[in-house]
Amino acid sequence: MIAEIKRTFQLALPMMATQLLWMTMPIVDNMLVGHLGERALASMALAATFYWLLQLVCLGILTALNPLVSHEFGQGKTESYRSLIQSALFLAALLSVFMMGCLIWGSYLLEKLGQDPQLLLQSKEYFKGVVWGVPFQLGFIVFRQFCDSVEDPKPTIVLVAIAGLLNATLGYGLIYGKCGLPALGLRGCGLATAACQFLMFVGLGSYVSFGKKHRKYSLWVKNEISRDRLWEMFKLGIPSSGAMLAEMLYFSGSTFIMGLLGATEVASHQIALNVASATFMIPLGVSCAVSVRVGGFAGRRDWSGVRRAGKSGVILCTLLGAMNALFLLVASEQIVQLYTSDAKVVAMAVQLVRIAGVFQIFDGLQVVGIYALRGIKDTRIPFLVTLVSYGLIGMSSSLWFTFRLQKGPVGFWIGMIVALATAAALHQWRFKILSQSGLALRVESPRS
Repeated sequence: MIAEIKRTFQLALPMMATQLLWMTMPIVDNMLVGHLGERALASMALAATFYWLLQLVCLGILTALNPLVSHEFGQGKTESYRSLIQSALFLAALLSVFMMGCLIWGSYLLEKLGQDPQLLLQSKEYFKGVVWGVPFQLGFIVFRQFCDSVEDPKPTIVLVAIAGLLNATLGYGLIYGKCGLPALGLRGCGLATAACQFLMFVGLGSYVSFGKKHRKYSLWVKNEISRDRLWEMFKLGIPSSGAMLAEMLYFSGSTFIMGLLGATEVASHQIALNVASATFMIPLGVSCAVSVRVGGFAGRRDWSGVRRAGKSGVILCTLLGAMNALFLLVASEQIVQLYTSDAKVVAMAVQLVRIAGVFQIFDGLQVVGIYALRGIKDTRIPFLVTLVSYGLIGMSSSLWFTFRLQKGPVGFWIGMIVALATAAALHQWRFKILSQSGLALRVESPRS
């Protein structure tokens, strides 16, 4: 068990680093936009929430590549990589059309949800910039899923680090009109993000295609886009996408509920959500590693190894969650002041960040549970669990605390603790039953 914890942690370290570096981009975006004023930050909150909702729908489908590749990796079937990557990229292209269309009509859709038209004027500017990066972002996700699944996550760290520096520099220049660049406000923020996405796609795509480690797979020597592979990705990916969407609708969709309460509530909520999302990258990195390890063992039909990998994830996420909790509880005020100096926003956001500290362990246990289940190709029941935990129990609790008990944003965040605890318990129970009883999904061929 100690050996598996060590191996999982070694694999998780670069994945955690990647996730944390990845989060520097929206964090920097929010910090830069926050100094344009409360309304600019609120507009950014609405726009970014809508953007990430769309991306999660696409990401959930594309993450089906992870268990498919890791199972093949576990069995040593490297000849399957070509068909898997090409099919995933074709799927990413289709999803890009959908996502870009939604962004083009984003402000109209948000207005129909009852959001402030004045805030949406600036939100629309962000959409005009970020839309150009969508195809590159989804293509990068495909290459990243492949690298992670064959236990080669380190090149992604380098690219995301470079992209983070570029995003900060370009964002500063394009938002405020510095470094000889035009002052474009929120549109500049979106354009900086799109430029970074292009860089990451070209960089990781070149590494996978021509790098010494992977060029032997000859990924582009012939067309191997497969309807069977596409169908397999849809079967696994649609429930995963639904689960991600349900969770994201609850958490980031709460921004729209805050929009009904006022600009101060939206801005405070956005800061706390941004902070919680950053700390979430640590258990998410562990969970990605656990999914790869579980998938590799499952590909070899080693169910004892599957159980060890799952337990190692629980141990690591519990320890790291406790560290995150302590950090947020102790440093909440200092963290919030990095985003804004508005006294009303600071006072409310500090309360929310402290509540985020309370649910850190539950958050880690639920994400490692659902990723471990994904590693054994179990996505349908976790989707239903997510719907119940967030859509039914979580949302009803949050709305009850927020409006019935008139606790405002604090009440909504208390409901989040209820939702995360429920999801954590059910996902962990599901994984334990499947892995111990031998009921885990059998490893299927693409044509079965």
